[in-house]
Amino acid sequence: MAGLYLHIPFCQQACSYCDFYFSTRLQRVDEFVDAMELRIQQAGRSRWSSLPFRTLYLGGGTPSILSLAHVERLLRTVHQSFTTQFDEITFELNPENSSKEYLDGLEALGITRLSVGIQSLQPHILTFMHRAHDRETALRCLEELVGSRFTRWSADLILGNPGQTLDDVNADVTSLSMFEPPHISAYALMLEERTRLSKQVALGRIQMLDGDLVADQMHVAQSHLREAGYARYEVSSFAKQGVPGESENTYNRAVHNSRYWDHQPYLGLGPSAHSLWWDDFSSQASGSRWHEVKDLRAWLATVSEDPGEEAFQIDLEHLDPVTLAEERIMMALRTSEGLTFQELSNRYQVKLTQTHYDHIDQWIAHGWAVPGLTDRVRFTDLGLDRADALLLDLLSIPLESHSSNVSESLT
Repeated sequence: MAGLYLHIPFCQQACSYCDFYFSTRLQRVDEFVDAMELRIQQAGRSRWSSLPFRTLYLGGGTPSILSLAHVERLLRTVHQSFTTQFDEITFELNPENSSKEYLDGLEALGITRLSVGIQSLQPHILTFMHRAHDRETALRCLEELVGSRFTRWSADLILGNPGQTLDDVNADVTSLSMFEPPHISAYALMLEERTRLSKQVALGRIQMLDGDLVADQMHVAQSHLREAGYARYEVSSFAKQGVPGESENTYNRAVHNSRYWDHQPYLGLGPSAHSLWWDDFSSQASGSRWHEVKDLRAWLATVSEDPGEEAFQIDLEHLDPVTLAEERIMMALRTSEGLTFQELSNRYQVKLTQTHYDHIDQWIAHGWAVPGLTDRVRFTDLGLDRADALLLDLLSIPLESHSSNVSESLT
């Protein structure tokens, strides 16, 4: 089973913190949609035709810049080109593009889940971010979502912004949770290279918040969300309980994102979109990763030439079992399920050493990992808060490889 991602690389304006590839040349949207139809068809004639796709994600950029007619064309081409068995079709929405008519149209086209970039409801934070919407627009969008036919949607918040206070965070989480989004993603701001923010920080015009203050803001958000009935199932992801008849633990989770974390194969189409291919690993795990060219003009030219899939595989990286296992450890331990030791053995033909287990014992002693588990390791909330540092330390220890018997039991 695989996931499909379509990158829609257009934005009305550049947010100060964003390092995703985008273009503000909106006059090229029609040309891009024509090319994306061709690109989907091209990929549908490749080895990806052998895999059924279970999720589709339209991200960006700003997919909601597309008209309903554009969206319909892309969805139709996807269904015609691949074997589709979608459990979820997610569409990213910016508040300034939302309307009752647009939401109704997306739902009628088969979109099953929306992800809306609220980011903040504080005017001074939105101004700092250089977002295209204001507080009133965000609130109107949230009201439209509540009144829509969508039962699954997510709202994003970004914490740790320069000038942001604990009161700002508390107000944002309080106001947002009143709309009862089924899912909320709360991220800490990251300083990325080649962004407007990084240039301002380098020039001394803006100072990033102290790490302890950012941690305090995250704790405030987590505490409020927990009290409002949200379960934290990944470092930055919180889901409400499900509806009757569905699994209350998983219904509102982001299925497409969860497939990334579960290390499933995914195909990314569009400028800068990344892909992960798994080889047949009946004897030994292996795979490859690449991205498409990060330039709209070059991407359009490549699509029109139709030179074969190799031309789209920029920075092609071949992945061995140990590399894949390390990636899986990194992603699995950022989730509430954690990592089973048997999965490392069966899927990646590696196992942890005694030094790894000693580290895990130390995590348990500090309250960072759940005690009493014999088949897996799983972080507590305290552990999830410092997951990146703990995982970096753990992965500095070499894994033990074995491939003679993939069903070998771990000791």
